[in-house]
Amino acid sequence: MRWRRSGRRPPVEFLIPGGFVLVVVTCAVAALALPEGTVRVITMAAAVGAFALWAGNPAAALATAATAWFFTTGFLVNGAGELTFSRDDVIRLGAFVATGLAGLGCDRLRQVHGSRRRARRLMRARANPRRRPVLSARRRSSGVRSSG
Repeated sequence: MRWRRSGRRPPVEFLIPGGFVLVVVTCAVAALALPEGTVRVITMAAAVGAFALWAGNPAAALATAATAWFFTTGFLVNGAGELTFSRDDVIRLGAFVATGLAGLGCDRLRQVHGSRRRARRLMRARANPRRRPVLSARRRSSGVRSSG
């Protein structure tokens, strides 16, 4: 897994199944722990937004939002996996997509803020007159000479 060592994010092939697993686990926890339908929907939407913030990938965020809508409509709002497509269902789908896009927006803002902070730190380091040059060729005299 080369992407872990490099500090980059996982590829979409890992993010989409990861989002699916997150949705299934969140749906099971919400069904067992939360009695009211509105609180369940808010919990699922928060999970979608948090995943989108972590993943930073639009395809994975939208796939997770769609999966969350299917599970919420089928198991948390209706019973026994029955999918409906009424006005409330369309509003829920829009809410899941909106929280996914909001998570992506927050991720982009975090990236911009981090790059600006790194740029300011670099400019401060370049402006410091007491800073050692980067390519200084200081050699230590160890007293041992190589015979070569």
